[in-house]
Amino acid sequence: MAEISKTADQALAVLLAVSESQPCTPAQLSRDLRMNRTVVHRLLTTLHRRGFVIRQDDGYAPGPMLIRLADSVESELAEHGRMAVAQLSETIGETVVLHVRDSDDAVVLLQAVSSRHVVRVEHRIGSRHSLLAGASGRAILAFLEEKTAERITGKAEHPETARRQVEGVRHLGYALSHDELQLGVHGVAVPIVDEAERALASLAVLVPTSRTSAITHHIDALLEAGVKLSATLSLDSPRNR
Repeated sequence: MAEISKTADQALAVLLAVSESQPCTPAQLSRDLRMNRTVVHRLLTTLHRRGFVIRQDDGYAPGPMLIRLADSVESELAEHGRMAVAQLSETIGETVVLHVRDSDDAVVLLQAVSSRHVVRVEHRIGSRHSLLAGASGRAILAFLEEKTAERITGKAEHPETARRQVEGVRHLGYALSHDELQLGVHGVAVPIVDEAERALASLAVLVPTSRTSAITHHIDALLEAGVKLSATLSLDSPRNR
């Protein structure tokens, strides 16, 4: 594994803490992150000068530079995906999540959590897991270029099992999972693909164990939403403008 920069890692940890629990004081950050207060002050000063955080009377909060970055990250996918995620969640009354690929991982880009049920599932934006794990990961993995998919499945603890799972997803057009990433959570995911049928992302429905029997009833709506989002992205691609 490549070596990381400790200072950069600390700065990102501070930034994430500010975004998750705003406003934050330096003392609070120092305590929560178990980081020297002088280091926290220095990092906050740097982040403030760059516009990543703003200083308020009661602490620090996320700054305008984060909005600028958000607008530039997966912009088309985020723009159209946000509506697709919200609409599907409203229709079926369950949590809907959009993952994107980052190397060999699937990363949560968007999420809509329905308030229809008291017991519901929730991910953390930016959280990641292997493409080999969970319905969301395998829905992406199964529709990557064959050489890439073969390389990734070859890294699995049981490569042949992983290859059979991927083939199953290709055949069905969707992936299923249960108790893989979170105990008591079942998921079904479909790929979001480009014009060449290569995966750009995955769209998933997540339910708690108490509503597992209902998950198959959501597959048709999920497949329809996936096809619609894939088509929208294809039409909005630069080559089709």
